[in-house]
Parts: sequence; structure tokens; C-alpha cells
Amino acid sequence: MKKILVVDFNGTTSVYTHYFAQGLKENNDVKILGKKKMFFLDFFKNLNVYLGFNTGVKFLDYILNWIWLLFNYKKFDIIVIQWLQLLKYTSIEVEFIKFFQKRVKLVYILHNLYPHNNTNPKIINRYNKLYKFCKNIAVHTYEMKSDLKKINPKINILKIQHGYFFDEFREQTSLLQENKCLMIGQILRYKGIEDALKVVKILKEKNTIIHLKIMGLADQNYLIELNKIIDDFNIGNQVTIIPEIVPTAVFINEINKSTMLWLPYKKISQSGISYTSIGLGKPFVGYNVGNFKSFFGDKGLANIVEKDNVIHFSEAVLEVLKNKQVYYKRIDEHAALNLWEANRVILN
Repeated sequence: MKKILVVDFNGTTSVYTHYFAQGLKENNDVKILGKKKMFFLDFFKNLNVYLGFNTGVKFLDYILNWIWLLFNYKKFDIIVIQWLQLLKYTSIEVEFIKFFQKRVKLVYILHNLYPHNNTNPKIINRYNKLYKFCKNIAVHTYEMKSDLKKINPKINILKIQHGYFFDEFREQTSLLQENKCLMIGQILRYKGIEDALKVVKILKEKNTIIHLKIMGLADQNYLIELNKIIDDFNIGNQVTIIPEIVPTAVFINEINKSTMLWLPYKKISQSGISYTSIGLGKPFVGYNVGNFKSFFGDKGLANIVEKDNVIHFSEAVLEVLKNKQVYYKRIDEHAALNLWEANRVILN
């Protein structure tokens, strides 16, 4: 039995961390260091043991949990760490990584090569520094592996699996609301929401009425822009925007009631929403970015089209609507695999 510590200081990906830790559990003692965000975890019956500080002050907890790790790392055989938030401001966490990996096996899970929407060369340089010094980096996609090799050809890269989210909470398709399409999660520009609105307009002109719900926290100025587009396109009766944080129960329920999800993302390595969509049994239409085509499109779980092509996107929506039962059956067969357990490869 190995003692494993999975680190997610701020609970940045609470659901991912939960499933990842669960996948390592068999014959091992797995604990999590970081913030236990019950807002995202309250749906689960059996949670992992959480360690560290939780004062409620985000930055203070982050620093205190780094200090906790400095004093307690010797208790663990393997430390799995992710989301180094201070790299936006300083390289000190690279020094911490160098310190720990000399003393204990350390694996850094890379979710995104660089933070979303980042254009600051100093931040990029700090992340590149991390990739040059970190001995073991785990990635989910071959695209990410290729990008890392360009930065550091000598790096040791572990290919791990990203399993599906919430498959145990999937409901029968009888809950479906006809032609309901969904975009859920934080409302950000890189997610191509303007393109989605164009697609609603195009389909309306083809006499296909789509009801698109967009849910997630949003910047007020961006909301004003989106609402103006909705008014200009005269699709206000087809598009609903709910600019709020989405609790897990609502999140799952909304996907269960949807026909499909839309992911016209402009740039991304991977998306937790894509794994949630398939986990809850729903296909999605997306642009060919990140691993959307290789992981989902090529397996017939989603319809992936050329980026920025709203005409092809609208045609893909029609194709999924026509063949939705085929997609549902294919997803049911594929999602039965427990990919999380394959991540025990990092223990070797």
C-alpha cells in the first residue's frame, strides 16, 4: 500500500480531484490537500479525506497549505500536484517543486499549457521554466505531450486518462426537453458564445427552432454585448442566459434535460465540460480544438467541425438532432469504461 497525496490547494478542479483520487484508492491510502468545496462536492456520498487549512481566506489558505506540505511531505510516498496559482506572479513555486522532487516522488498534472486568455510573456516564461525543471509531468492528451516536448525534449511525460464526470448520476432520456441545447460553465469569450448565437439565427432561418440555455458566472460588460447580439438577431425567445454560479445539482439536472451541449471553443487544451457531457450521456457539437476530435469526435461521441465555421456547426447540430438516439447508444457503450482507474500508472 502506498500513501498518496493529491494536491489541489484552492479546489480549482474539485470534481476532477475527487474522481482522480477515487481512481487511485484500491489498495492505497489517498488523501487530498486543499480546499474542500462542498458547493461542487455535495452530490457525492463518499468523499475523500481532506487535509490542510481552510480558514475561508483564499490566499491565506493557499500559503498555509504550502507550509503544511513543507512540514508533512515525508509522510507520503507520492505527491500529485496541480494548479500552481502563484506562477502568475512569481517563480517561487518552481523552486518548491525542485525541492520536493529531490526528496519524494512528485508528479505534476498539466491541465492547460498556459492559463486561459493569457498573453503575458512573463507568465508564459514562468510556466516554461516549470516544464524545464519538473521531472514528472502527467498529461491527458497527445497534443499536450507534443507541446511539452517542444519546450523540453528530455522531459518525462506520463500519459494518464481523463475519465468521465457524473456518469453515476445519469438520468434516462425521458427527461429530455426537445431541441434544448446547453452551454454551461463560466461565460467567457474564448468559449465562442457569439458563434453559438449566430448558429441559433442560422437554424431559425432554416425553420429549425433551437432553445439555447447559457448558464454560468459572467462579466457584466460581456453580458451587455451578448444581449445586444440576441436583440439584433431577434432570437430573444430562443436564448436564455442565466449569469450565475451553477450548483452541482442544477448543473447535472440541466445536462440531463438537454438534447446536446455546444462547445464552440476558440482555443483550449481540454474541457471538463466535454467529459461531463459524455459522462451524463449527452453528445456535443464543438470546434476542432484541443482533444475534441481525437478523444470524442473520432469515437462518434460528438460532432466536431472546423473552428469558426458557424455554417458547419449549424449543420452538425442538425445531424446530432437527427441521429441523437445513435449518439446516446454509442455514448452508453463507451462511458461504461472506468478510465480513472487506469491512472494508477503514476504509482510505478
